[in-house]
Amino acid sequence: MKDKKSSFVCIGAVHIDKIIKLKSNYILNRTNPSSQKQSLGGVAYNIASKIALFDKNIELISLNCVKKIKKEIKKRGIKFKTLNKKILNRSYTSILDKKGKLILGLANMNVYEQKFTLLNLKFNYQKKIIFDLNLSKIYINKLINQFYKKNIISICGTSHHKVLKIENLLNKIHILILNKQESLSLTKKKNINKALKYLIKKNKNLTILITNGKNKITGYDKGIIYYCYPPKIKIKNENGAGDTMSALFMYYYFKSLLFKDILSKSVVAGSLHAKGYNIINKKKYLKKIDKISRTIKLTSKKYNE
Repeated sequence: MKDKKSSFVCIGAVHIDKIIKLKSNYILNRTNPSSQKQSLGGVAYNIASKIALFDKNIELISLNCVKKIKKEIKKRGIKFKTLNKKILNRSYTSILDKKGKLILGLANMNVYEQKFTLLNLKFNYQKKIIFDLNLSKIYINKLINQFYKKNIISICGTSHHKVLKIENLLNKIHILILNKQESLSLTKKKNINKALKYLIKKNKNLTILITNGKNKITGYDKGIIYYCYPPKIKIKNENGAGDTMSALFMYYYFKSLLFKDILSKSVVAGSLHAKGYNIINKKKYLKKIDKISRTIKLTSKKYNE
């Protein structure tokens, strides 16, 4: 399944992200001072843009968008394909407290759920296809059923509302990345351990990663359960940290590293993003991840049914 020559395809959301950060403790029903930044975002785009730093053989497939956005995608070294012809407007606004912690996410993205004429997608086999779950359940089912037999399917949970779109597709997925709430919503269980057992019973060949904020992270691969804690950091902006972690997890996974190294390195990448680390030099960035990952304490045990 793994090979040295990566060939990634990210399918899902790309749109304008607006980040509003409060400058002081907020007061409800009152005007609060804030700053605002705007950039290109969307889970699929965020993952693609991070992988593109290290692997230029990557495509992003989403709804059609304006030329300005297409130009920005191309500038990142990402090949863009569209799922439809009509340009549909969408955006996401995140409201952060003064420390950068997410208070509220506002998604103006109903267009992803709408019916449209799905253009025919074709590409060579053995692609690493990464789905976010922003498209409608109908189209996600259609695309996964079309491609899972001869490609490697990875899923990033996206939100606890959307994760149910794959509840009947677990046997067709190879890699599944969720946060705690997504894992509980998908499995209808009350804790992560029970959720993990449910997922393994559905598909013992799944590679699974379940995050829980600053708390213990749980992983599963080839009959072994792994646990580790993310580094303790001062959060500057946690918006997109999960996408960064997912991107680096995919990047390292297909480098055929040991799973414990994949887990620790991707967790560090997510923490660096939340800390506000600015990637200027790619080699220095990867070296920093390597250095910090050696401090991550990781335990493992064999899965018992």
